[in-house]
Amino acid sequence: MINIALIALTLSLTPKSQLTAHSHLVFLSHDKLYGRKTATQHATIAANYIAQQFEHTGLLPFSEHFISSFEYKSGFFSNGIGHNVLASTPINPEQPFVVITAHYDHLGSKGSRIYNGADDNASGVSALLTLAELITKSPNRQLNYIFLATDAEEAGLFGARAFIQNPPVSLNKVLININLDMLGVSKRKRLFALYNTPSMALVDSLRDANWHQNSRIKFTKGNGFYNSSVKNQRRRIIDAGDHRVFYQKKIPIMYFGVGEHDNYHTVQDTYENLDHSFFDANLRNIAKVISTLDANPHLLSRSLPN
Repeated sequence: MINIALIALTLSLTPKSQLTAHSHLVFLSHDKLYGRKTATQHATIAANYIAQQFEHTGLLPFSEHFISSFEYKSGFFSNGIGHNVLASTPINPEQPFVVITAHYDHLGSKGSRIYNGADDNASGVSALLTLAELITKSPNRQLNYIFLATDAEEAGLFGARAFIQNPPVSLNKVLININLDMLGVSKRKRLFALYNTPSMALVDSLRDANWHQNSRIKFTKGNGFYNSSVKNQRRRIIDAGDHRVFYQKKIPIMYFGVGEHDNYHTVQDTYENLDHSFFDANLRNIAKVISTLDANPHLLSRSLPN
């Protein structure tokens, strides 16, 4: 049975927080960041911006800094350096962790062409930063939250893999991963919410809630597919982002995203070409999902150690 007592009090998206989300979007997708390609000075600017927002919000780093560097294989004979940005709410050792992820890297630029990556994935990072502020300031927060802005996702989910390989907390204490990746463009105004078996009871409760009837969220279990930008191809949603590495560790996941669209990985993926009202609605609905989860962690079937 769903506990609704705390839902209205936990997270409330205000006009001010919506404006803040859009200011993050504008900054992260600006031409001056040249597409935030991993291992460039422009990706470093984005990482520092995210770290500053974490500090401003009152989140805590796991070490001296919010930025955690990692090495990954970038070619047959070369390695690259990526930089995750991560922080947590003040930790209650008796409670499990919700890990909210969004990758901040994109494709960079080619000559005069800038791949701004507004939807992919400035939209997800902007949502993450906005949710971080709302959750941190919520007086009714029950669970611990880790906010993880990953790098080198486009190259092969390397930032998420680095987190899993060297987690700041035991993975046994991770209740669920919520991944935010492309929230701002959909011709059908439909947001996918992918989940796996341990999240089924939570999804059933969300489906029963009154707000869901008008949300245009499409809950999809496990190995659902969406149309790829490659002609006549379809992709498994489970393979579509950082949530995959949590899924492979049998951690409950919920991925929010729109799938590929006409602007995906093109120079047309700009702030101006986003559906701003659709993004706002998605942010509100994701906040409601997290509110429901925080009030009802028992709806996730993962067994956690005492």
